[in-house]
Amino acid sequence: MMPLLLLLLILLPLSHSHAQEQPGYLELKRDMVLIHSMAELNNHLEELALRGQTRTNCMFTKSMKGKQVKQIMLSSLWQNYSKAFSLTQHPDRSVLFEFTYHDNARLLAAHLHPEQVASLTPHEQQALDIARKRVAELISPQMSDYDKVRVLHDDLVRRATYDLQADGSCTTMLLTNKGVCETYSRTLWLLLRLADIPCHIVVGRTNEDHAWNLAQVDGEWYHVDATWDDPAIIGSDAQVLTHNYFLLNDQEIARDHSWVRDSLPVSAKKDALYFRTNARYFTNYGQMWQSVVAAIANGETEFECYLTAFGDRPAFERSLLDNVQAFPALRSIRTWSGPEKGAGVVRLTFDHSGTPPKLTEEVMELANASVQQARSWLEQFNLQAWYNSLDFTPIEQELQHMQHEAATQCSHLYHEAEQKVIEWWNSAKEEVFSWF
Repeated sequence: MMPLLLLLLILLPLSHSHAQEQPGYLELKRDMVLIHSMAELNNHLEELALRGQTRTNCMFTKSMKGKQVKQIMLSSLWQNYSKAFSLTQHPDRSVLFEFTYHDNARLLAAHLHPEQVASLTPHEQQALDIARKRVAELISPQMSDYDKVRVLHDDLVRRATYDLQADGSCTTMLLTNKGVCETYSRTLWLLLRLADIPCHIVVGRTNEDHAWNLAQVDGEWYHVDATWDDPAIIGSDAQVLTHNYFLLNDQEIARDHSWVRDSLPVSAKKDALYFRTNARYFTNYGQMWQSVVAAIANGETEFECYLTAFGDRPAFERSLLDNVQAFPALRSIRTWSGPEKGAGVVRLTFDHSGTPPKLTEEVMELANASVQQARSWLEQFNLQAWYNSLDFTPIEQELQHMQHEAATQCSHLYHEAEQKVIEWWNSAKEEVFSWF
């Protein structure tokens, strides 16, 4: 008995000393969360963020062991919520994580838990009010998931301006409508979550580091890149809305986007859902031109479609020119853009005069003015005096300017437009000179 008692007396102080060297460690262990899979980790991270909890102690079970803890975190969805994290590993392989959250996560947490609103800055509180009001005005319970995502995407793109000087917070975007790709993706994440649409932020690369979203529509996941749907127009204040990167699947967006897919949902359903839903998905030029003509007849000024048979730019040009005779309304096309090759989104804008207005109304107006002036001079002066004073130089200069403008605005119809100008000019001259 004596040796056992002596042994206990020796060990007890040592155990007490060891506990004193790690204050709080035993208390943390009581709150330990067991993580069996990446899905459990992602769910736990979201629960923490939406409660505003910045610390957690986790134990990764056998199925998660064999990987570096940092690698596990980097493969998770932590970037949906946190701008940074730190970790402390304990001897028993449990890990203490501490997080610093992005404002999009803190705004959503404050929305879900009103007692947390007081922890927001005044600007963040104002941004949350703006986001709530915007969603309340745009979203109704009767709307489908598709309509909710489309409306919020379109509204964000129309309001937003890409600005490299802006920071990456959604607070800045909501208050100033300016930001970069991170700002677009975090703001859309917040708006969609406020509308009860599941959403993720995807951090990856294009030709540089980039961020966009995955949104769930009727149980299926699709990519949405609001930044790339808001193209910058140099020297213009115009807000251009496109749907080139709206509701694409993995294969479609992977043409120019790359990302780590470990924890993100797979998007494998039909591509270009927006264009399929709006009957703007075409497999040949004939279908597309008929729809374009219908859009022109309806008075539309813009047209977007997805064309699987685009081919390349010369093929598009040839098809357009070949169909102008069959569909004269196609002369209303003012500008167009499309992919360099393969399938992709075609975008058109229209002039509803049927032909470029600068080449019809203004040229004929100038020609008629010349005739009227000639007749006036004939009445007031003798024939020779009028003839000697006749000067077509200003009209010729104006026509040259209009020819150049036609080449810029309507390059695909330039030769035909140029011929029209020459015909109108010759007709005007013939009318005038026929009097002599």
